[in-house]
Amino acid sequence: MMAGVLILAVAAAGPQADSSWPEQVTAADAGRLDRWEEALEIGRAGVEGAGEGAALAARSPLFETGAALSNSDIPQGLYHCSITKLDGDPDGGLPYVAYSPFKCRVVDQNGRKHFTKLTGSQRTIGWIDKTGQDQSVYLGTLIYHYEDALVPYGQSAKRDQAAVVQRIGINRWRMIFPFPAYESKVDVMELTPVK
Repeated sequence: MMAGVLILAVAAAGPQADSSWPEQVTAADAGRLDRWEEALEIGRAGVEGAGEGAALAARSPLFETGAALSNSDIPQGLYHCSITKLDGDPDGGLPYVAYSPFKCRVVDQNGRKHFTKLTGSQRTIGWIDKTGQDQSVYLGTLIYHYEDALVPYGQSAKRDQAAVVQRIGINRWRMIFPFPAYESKVDVMELTPVK
């Protein structure tokens, strides 16, 4: 499915197109977002306990709880977005899995930011809302690359996506997905602009 079609599909899916995040966040996601620091610490501990702490240090400050800088507002544009999963499930999950960068897009729409992960087998699409000077919130929905229809946010706990968005350097942002439905204790997406 083309990215433009996805944007229109989400805009039509409501209520995300015309409601801010406190009005639409599910109770489960609100709880996860409140515990993002805990999720990041648990994830780090799992990686370090497996003897892979050097992988965390090599990408500093990506996985540090105190890394957020002021002005979390991510500009419109095309981004490289690399996903790392920390502390995989006990049933055969790996402690540290880092994927090669995908492509993502941020678009300004009526004072809000629309986010789309454009490539990869699992994609996410939704809205970023500012919650303060050093943090924003992302609420979206998971869609697989072979699908051409979205399950709107709030209709499937397995599809709902919630993340804290922070700037952690010059032209460097992260999205922290605490306690996701699958595979890990925390997922961290690093975003850097495509030059």
